[in-house]
Amino acid sequence: MKGEIKPDWKDFMALVLAAYSLLLPPLFLVLGALFLFLLLVRIFL
Repeated sequence: MKGEIKPDWKDFMALVLAAYSLLLPPLFLVLGALFLFLLLVRIFL
């Protein structure tokens, strides 16, 4: 059992940060496009 690697909280935080860095830019892109669309609809209607 000495060679077994156990993940600790630092590995978990690295995994969470990697997931956020992959998921946040597309999410911001979609939300920004939606906001821009709603803004344009509000201006022209």
